[in-house]
Amino acid sequence: MTVSVIAVVVISLVALVGTLSLTGKSDSDYSAATRGNLLNLSYIYIGLALVLTVGIIYFVIKSA
Repeated sequence: MTVSVIAVVVISLVALVGTLSLTGKSDSDYSAATRGNLLNLSYIYIGLALVLTVGIIYFVIKSA
């Protein structure tokens, strides 16, 4: 159980850091045209974090 929780957290953090690091390496025309995409992607990560948190809490309570 602990290994699974750690794996989910590590994978999520690596994906977030990788995505955010790639957003800073674009040309000005591309970033101007896709300004809303970063916001949408942030919403996806926030939603994913909420779902994962609820799932982990449910799993821990159910296992206890």
